[in-house]
Amino acid sequence: MALVLPDAHRDQRLLILGVALAVFVLSTAGLATLVEPIPTWYYHLAWWSYIVAADDLNHRISGRSLLRDRPRHFAWLAFVSVLWWTLFELLNLRLGNWYYVMSLPSRGVRWSAGAVAFASVLPGILETLELFENRGWPLSVRVRPLRWSRAKEHVMVAMGLAFFALPLAWPDVFFPLTWGSFVFLLEPWNRRWARRSFLRDLETGEAAPFLRTLTAGLVCGALWEAWNFWARTKWVYTVPVFERLKLFEMPLAGFLGFPPFAVECVVVLRFLGGLADRLGPARAHRVRAAAVIAGPAAVLVMFAAVDPVVVDSVYVPLARLDLVSAGARSRLSASGITSPERLLRETRDPARRRELAARTGLTVDEVERVRERVALVAHRGIGLDRARELDGIGLRTLSELRTWTPEAIASSLRARRPSDPRNRFLERRARVWFESLGPMDGGR
Repeated sequence: MALVLPDAHRDQRLLILGVALAVFVLSTAGLATLVEPIPTWYYHLAWWSYIVAADDLNHRISGRSLLRDRPRHFAWLAFVSVLWWTLFELLNLRLGNWYYVMSLPSRGVRWSAGAVAFASVLPGILETLELFENRGWPLSVRVRPLRWSRAKEHVMVAMGLAFFALPLAWPDVFFPLTWGSFVFLLEPWNRRWARRSFLRDLETGEAAPFLRTLTAGLVCGALWEAWNFWARTKWVYTVPVFERLKLFEMPLAGFLGFPPFAVECVVVLRFLGGLADRLGPARAHRVRAAAVIAGPAAVLVMFAAVDPVVVDSVYVPLARLDLVSAGARSRLSASGITSPERLLRETRDPARRRELAARTGLTVDEVERVRERVALVAHRGIGLDRARELDGIGLRTLSELRTWTPEAIASSLRARRPSDPRNRFLERRARVWFESLGPMDGGR
């Protein structure tokens, strides 16, 4: 029987969906036209507008909405999401699999923006999964019923412990095991105590819930990577062995990690729900209150620990790029060119460079030199501080960068600033800088 909503509710529903779609379309248009500060905030705008739109679609299909029906639960879910991703940021201090470029320069704003991004992880996965469940994709997938035993439970928990420990001991070899270790650790407990369990589903011969979650993870991963790729403030991967074959910023093989990560997220949430049931309302309330108090402190400790290591560059507008002469910056800013991206767009061919020279009163050679310096700053998120370091070892343009090797650059930069926390994975980041440069001319 179709759900009939009163006109006021239907109008509200259409308004929410319309606003979410408008935010996404306008932010995408703003990104394409470089309207500030949208390039910096594009990932947040795109992902959160998707979450609101997905929630509204779920309400349209099933009459249920996390945001409208259970706003306090949604807020708790976002809070848990921040704590959950905090764990992976701490693990990344050992793994070194990703870092951030063109970040916000203010530490407080940068950390706040990070928390808002982390808060979207679990809501995004759950809203996407609910879309699949509401549509019945897939409705049912019958498999041979799983025969469970205490021995299998012990093996599964042992695998979870190994999957968690091995990447910490040998990160360059076992880093992929990080994405899924909690499935093996917690799902046996969920089978016993949680309201829902993938293992119980498989014991009945039903694989559809498991496959839906895997698919939701792949969809979310594709969206995460697409929106991250086009944003100015982004993360960049430095995954051993798989650095060359990429889709967006992610190595192709890395997309295999998103499906088990989604399963892991659902398993953790079911574990928390089952634990609350076991504790009872009063004790569960006290545990949540303790988490609300201790959680933000833990997140702040995480940011303090990881920020110096994983934030490799911050965004600096053209007016403050002191590798370019003050006079050139002033004239370019007066002509409306305020960001490195706009400067590179306005000078992408010789005709445009001549036109810009005539408009600003700079010579064509000056425009060429400015473009070369700005191109180095913008390339793969190198940023102003790193560009200054490269300038100190004699590298001022991408052409000069091409004549070196990643190892030689990393060695030279480390020698200049041996105590820089960003040096922990400097060779990997230097290899990222060489992506899309083409062959080197007999590098040093």
